[in-house]
Amino acid sequence: MGSTFQGIEIGKRGLSAHQQALQTTGHNISNADNKHYARQRVVMNSMDPIYEPALNRAEVAGQIGQGVKVAEIERVRDNFIDDRIVESSSTKDYWGKKNDYLYQVETVFNEPSGTTLRALMDNFWSAWEDLSSYPEETAHRAVVQEKAEGLGSRMEDVFRKLSQLREQANREVESKVHHLNTVAENIKSLNEKIGKSQALGDNPNDLLDRRDELLQELAGMVDITIGRSDEDELMVFIGQQILVQGQKVHKIDLVGNPANDGLLDMKWSETGKEVLLRKGSIQALYEIRDNILVEKINSVDALAINAMDVINEIHKDGFGLNGKTNLSFFEEKSLATNTFGEIDTDGDGLNDKTAIFRVTGRTSIDPDRPIGISGTMRFLKATALGEEEVLVPYSKDDTLNAVIKRINRSETGVVAYMSHDNQLALKSTTQAHDKKENFMIRHLEDSGELLVGLTGILSATGSAGSFDYRKLGEINKFQANSQDVTLTPMFHPSAFFHMSADVKNNPANIAAARGKDVGGTGDYNSPHGHKDGTNALLIAAALREKPVMFDYSKTTDDFYNSLISKLGTEAREAKQEYTTQSELMVELENMRQSVMGVNLDEEMANMVQFQQSYNASARMISTLNEMLDTIINRLGV
Repeated sequence: MGSTFQGIEIGKRGLSAHQQALQTTGHNISNADNKHYARQRVVMNSMDPIYEPALNRAEVAGQIGQGVKVAEIERVRDNFIDDRIVESSSTKDYWGKKNDYLYQVETVFNEPSGTTLRALMDNFWSAWEDLSSYPEETAHRAVVQEKAEGLGSRMEDVFRKLSQLREQANREVESKVHHLNTVAENIKSLNEKIGKSQALGDNPNDLLDRRDELLQELAGMVDITIGRSDEDELMVFIGQQILVQGQKVHKIDLVGNPANDGLLDMKWSETGKEVLLRKGSIQALYEIRDNILVEKINSVDALAINAMDVINEIHKDGFGLNGKTNLSFFEEKSLATNTFGEIDTDGDGLNDKTAIFRVTGRTSIDPDRPIGISGTMRFLKATALGEEEVLVPYSKDDTLNAVIKRINRSETGVVAYMSHDNQLALKSTTQAHDKKENFMIRHLEDSGELLVGLTGILSATGSAGSFDYRKLGEINKFQANSQDVTLTPMFHPSAFFHMSADVKNNPANIAAARGKDVGGTGDYNSPHGHKDGTNALLIAAALREKPVMFDYSKTTDDFYNSLISKLGTEAREAKQEYTTQSELMVELENMRQSVMGVNLDEEMANMVQFQQSYNASARMISTLNEMLDTIINRLGV
């Protein structure tokens, strides 16, 4: 006969198991609004029955049940969905950060409404056109000054705001990398606690949820890969490098880059190697800071220096009301501190390069007539791997206009156009690979006579007569007069878009007059009266109609339209991709919540079930108690 007390043990186990089930249900209900919480489920198994098969077991009915036990408390979660969410978080936050900054860049340019650069440039050109009709009136000259100041102020404002955005992106990189290191340390601490709990046979479900939450937060900043192959330690990779390995963290440092204005780069603390990223908000910040904003600043710089140079080039040839000539309209600030354009680029105190922005030939020529000579021009194009030689051939049947198109299509870093005096002009563009070499002509060489005898730019043919910016004294290779050579401007010419003191202090110095040719020299060398407004008209036409080449665009309108169109395309792409990735994340989150989310109706049903089971176990114990009372107290021995 079995012991009556055996039934009490079965009841006690039922009470204990269902009490734990009720507590777990309460824990689920309490975390119903925690989206990172995975609902937990009590797994109940029956106790091992008695007796085990053996020759010496009692001769009674065997395999008698001993009640229930809690095998484990498991969390309901799908690792495959979690991994997809981690991957999608990197992509979503990457496009989200790009979308945020590109929206701010669009706000800086504020197209198509407001006091935009386009509107102010149009007003400036219109002021020159009006001045050409009334060159003798001081009021119209004052309008030109006013519009020039307005354009310069707006140009400087755009540069300043774009630069501030770049500094903001750098500060955000710093903040996120510090947070990344903190998150990695927290994951390491959780790994330690989880390892200890699992070693004792526990299921640290809440700690695992917190770790998964940190992994998703980490994935938003950088693209990570999670290694789960080793049950004893979780590993987190960035690219091929390990960030977290169980209870060890490989820290990331921030190091200033002298070649990039001292802005911060991510380096592995132990090896000093660069951290390679593909997605995530930090990678987006790097692309915004080092590519997109640099490109926009370069474009504004190109707009500023080309506008200033074209106006100065024509203005110097004209005459003011007082007969003064060879004055610049805009202030010229050269990178070089000497008239030879020589600069020190390596910081050793010695000049090592000749920085020239534009050179114009001495000879006026009809660009539509055949040139009648053959040869090959040689340029050096900057690439990511160094320099690349570009050869531009010409033949006797070519017109100069055809050669100009060939040069510009080659995109060598040098563009060509015909000046207001029908002279060939060559000038440098922005450099995609090193912004410190913006607006520097690298190399000019001609095997024939096009750049030498025909247009009067170089003094001699071949390599001996070539201009090379890596040498000193190279300005002497040009035939051009000093007023026809523009030195490379200081870094970021859009930051100092000012009228020259001569023009700002005396509107009579504005050279609206073209003058007249005295002596038949072909040079407009004498004033032609107060009614002469030809030079003002040339300035307006040069900046609105003539292909004077703003980088690789023909006119200011072409250049500015290209800048705004590209910005609009980039912003639209970022917004669309961010919207797409956000919708995908919503779908994945819904899938995850359908698996691990807490359903209050289900939990309430479970609670009622467990309560009834608990009551039944208690009732069983009460019944057994009555049986024992009968045996002990009422048998009447």
